[in-house]
Amino acid sequence: MAVENPLIKTDVAIVGAGLVGLTAAIALSRLGKKVVLNDAKPAQSLPAGWISDVAHWDARIYALTNQTVNWLRELGVWSRLPASRLNPIAAMHLWSPTHHHATPSLSLSADEAHLPEMGYIVESQALIHACWQVLAESEVTVITDAPAQSLQHCGHMVRLSLPQHEVEASLLLGADGARSWVRSQCAVGVQQVDFAQTALVTNFKAERPHGNIARQWFGEHETLALLPMPQQQVSLVWALPHAVAKQKQVLSAEALAVEVAERSGQPLGQLTPSGPVLAFPLMQNTADTMALPQVMLLGDAAHQVHPMAGQGVNLGFQDVQALCAQVAELPAVRPLGDARFLRHVMRTRQPDILKMHALTRGLDALFARPQAVWTHAALLGLRGVENSAMLKRFLIRAATQG
Repeated sequence: MAVENPLIKTDVAIVGAGLVGLTAAIALSRLGKKVVLNDAKPAQSLPAGWISDVAHWDARIYALTNQTVNWLRELGVWSRLPASRLNPIAAMHLWSPTHHHATPSLSLSADEAHLPEMGYIVESQALIHACWQVLAESEVTVITDAPAQSLQHCGHMVRLSLPQHEVEASLLLGADGARSWVRSQCAVGVQQVDFAQTALVTNFKAERPHGNIARQWFGEHETLALLPMPQQQVSLVWALPHAVAKQKQVLSAEALAVEVAERSGQPLGQLTPSGPVLAFPLMQNTADTMALPQVMLLGDAAHQVHPMAGQGVNLGFQDVQALCAQVAELPAVRPLGDARFLRHVMRTRQPDILKMHALTRGLDALFARPQAVWTHAALLGLRGVENSAMLKRFLIRAATQG
């Protein structure tokens, strides 16, 4: 006779133990909610002694805004990150296609906005590791290495079937990435924009100090960013048309370093490879809705954006912050999965998401046009900002607050 899986009743079930799912579990638990966190993969961990392993740095990094950093401090996550693995961003320098490499078209600095820094660069694995450490001290029930099998609505509850458990929750959060299982189970459509680009991501050791400056070049349907990391390293994010990216991928690490140094005008001198080269096709996926009865999508499951703005993970963290702010105000008699409540949370997020989509698509389209009129318009636009203190303060606030 078949034995039924044990039933776990909870307030919130979260599918996806990436950064957005982990922080959602921590934050909702802090609000006194019972939380079950599920992921198809095993729990991630870093080897002992990784802090002092300066020979290995994660190729995948995040540029976190000050708003995100302050929130991670509140969650107790930030204090788990070793200072030796963090790098502040003191300024941002942007170059337009026609501008001379010697001086940027636009410089934004923390000093101009009277801020200690504009944000921080942090490795993906380090941040995930810190989240797991905080989660281990919480009352969250974690079920990993367990691919979700089915999803059913049962009145005002939702039931998640796992290989060895049944989870019944008032609210199910889909934080399971751009190819979200939760989203597909709920038959939510996706609006997709294919940027016809591949992002090449790797780390280099720089000959000259980077000065904690995030540098970004815009070309015709191309962006190249060198982001400051500890130990005089920089992280490359180079978005190129697919065919061009394939040509770069067959180069030796040393030859790629030479190309990157030349393309960026060699502000950091010679670059020396210090890690593997990763490649990601660039897409923008936007779910038709973030909110359904008893279900809400967060992070890349709801809105995957072009990495040009460096705001993808910040946008996901803002989803969690918005949800938690509303949950904290929700009357006890009103269920967490109430459709009107979740639609209200979604409405609070739409302006930020639309703004980010407009920014990434607008910049890409502007600099993709080969006609001189467009590149000159872009250059004049950046010059206009460079000469306007008010506009610069506005941009710095946008960049530091997400």
